[in-house]
Amino acid sequence: MTTTTGRPPRRPRDRKAQILVAAVECFHRSGYQATGMEDIAAAVGITAGALYRHFRSKRELLGQALLSSSERLMEAVQQPADLDSLVRAVFTFTLDHRSYAAVWWKETRHLTPEQQTEVRGRHAKLAFDIAAALRASRPGVDPAAADLISWAVLALAASSSFHGTELPRPQFDELLRRLASALCQAEPDPAVCAEVPQTEAGSGLTPSSRREALLVAAIPLFAERGYQAVSMEEIGAAAGVSRLSVYHYFVGKGELLAAALHRESEMRWGALTRDLGLSATADDGLRKVLHTYAESTVRGKGVAELLRVGEVAHLAEAEREALHRSQVDYVAEWVALLTACHPALGQNEARVVVHAALALLNMLPRLAVLENRADPVAIVVALSSAVLEAAADL
Repeated sequence: MTTTTGRPPRRPRDRKAQILVAAVECFHRSGYQATGMEDIAAAVGITAGALYRHFRSKRELLGQALLSSSERLMEAVQQPADLDSLVRAVFTFTLDHRSYAAVWWKETRHLTPEQQTEVRGRHAKLAFDIAAALRASRPGVDPAAADLISWAVLALAASSSFHGTELPRPQFDELLRRLASALCQAEPDPAVCAEVPQTEAGSGLTPSSRREALLVAAIPLFAERGYQAVSMEEIGAAAGVSRLSVYHYFVGKGELLAAALHRESEMRWGALTRDLGLSATADDGLRKVLHTYAESTVRGKGVAELLRVGEVAHLAEAEREALHRSQVDYVAEWVALLTACHPALGQNEARVVVHAALALLNMLPRLAVLENRADPVAIVVALSSAVLEAAADL
């Protein structure tokens, strides 16, 4: 009779890489602040204690996950030189790693300043390379417009990270390539792309209603620092409401967040319904809805959408489901308008196109490249319109 020695199984050599991949997926699904180290450990199939042997904190893990992913993205685009090959390489990476872009967009704010600089610097380098390739392929393009288009291409590449619509992979690749080609041929008016001197903006008036003032104060605080990092007392102080009085209007932070997200959702629906009522055709309606949405996101610097995708995990399940259903129905209205304009367009293709346009509308206003432009709304409208109009050739 033979006996076996109970040697512990060897740790896989790629365990750290597995953890980084799982972390991106978990942060994408639930958000950074709502994800625990034990959640990531469970996704890898190890204990939380084993996870801490690799990473001392969740913040360190987020930083390493984003730095590792951004490094792999940069490696993927090292070889291509011409514009089409460069864009294809970016899209191949983002479709292969659909969770990365959303985590980069909504969770970079939780990194250390040094990590933020490094991650953002890599994306800025990629945008610079795309702009250089664009100028080489279109020698007459306005340099400022080329810079803006390059960031729009990156937003387009990121769009697949924010929805679950599926297409056969070759079809998905080709669809995004065509949308990118339309973007790269866009010609925003150089006058609206020009930089203008920064002026001191007024603080504006705040509502006299304390409940409304709390909502107004909470939205930028949640967007800047994250839901968990902001206290009700800090929100009250920002709104000029005493610490004890805050709880007369909202029983807790969750109720305040839910009210803010529902408010933004209802405002979008109200604007869309108004624009549809003023439109005689689907084409006219799509133009109106697009312009109104652009005005809203530029004015709010994309904060509302950052809250929706970045903080909704903190809400109760019923609230999450209600907001998700509202968003799905809202996107469906855009899809209905787009397919009415282009009846040959398939439903899934139309959803991909709409999500691409919405990605530009939501992401560009949060980027420094749009700051101090003569007419940022016109820029966002022009670039998003190029994406929607490309549906005519699909």
